[in-house]
Amino acid sequence: VAHAPAGQHGHDREKHRFLDLGRPFLAELGVTDAQHQLVPAMSRKWKQINKFVEIFDRALVSAVLVSPGTFAVHDYLCNALRREASVTGVELRQDLVDLCNVAARQLGLAGLAFEQGDVRTHAPGPVDVMIALHACDTATDHAIHRGIREGARVVMCSPCCHKQLRPQMHSPRLLQPMLKHGIHLGQEAEMVTDSLRALLLEAQGYDTQVFEFVSLEHTSKNKMILAVYRGASPRRDELLR
Repeated sequence: VAHAPAGQHGHDREKHRFLDLGRPFLAELGVTDAQHQLVPAMSRKWKQINKFVEIFDRALVSAVLVSPGTFAVHDYLCNALRREASVTGVELRQDLVDLCNVAARQLGLAGLAFEQGDVRTHAPGPVDVMIALHACDTATDHAIHRGIREGARVVMCSPCCHKQLRPQMHSPRLLQPMLKHGIHLGQEAEMVTDSLRALLLEAQGYDTQVFEFVSLEHTSKNKMILAVYRGASPRRDELLR
């Protein structure tokens, strides 16, 4: 499997990108202009895309997928790694599904398709990689469940809002003065929610990490839950208590 050389430092590291600005899909999606120059307003999005693909590459190598199956993931698998890939995007908004399918057809991206649906009910069948980007509230949890259920070797989630647990949380008297501010309570709910997600994945045999994948200056939705399947966990019962 081809992947980027490690140990780059300084300016060389900053200049290295997993994707090239000349890739046609970037112009189709408005990240670059007709001359394949980066649109200034999209510079932060460009950094997010590259960091996401970098993390995906490391997970791909670590998982040793037998047949690895968004535009950037498909492009990276097909053009950088030279693998046959089947990538399906699931989106609630039909207009966005239509837009992406038209772009995929115009670019001749075989193996990339978008379907209108809800991750709670969409049944993709066996998958190698399950990705959820900025899926709101419990949609991230449904995606994790689908990934586990369908035998995904890699689960990548960048969560969005965390509304489910927050109304259920009651602070002990000692912490009430500190958590009376909404922003602090929201951060606590986020930490608890994502910690529970990580523990669930660990219980199901995944080597799981939770980390910031880009700087806050680029996006406030900068947390990544990355899980690579390693086999049945001997701590399953302990973690699920």
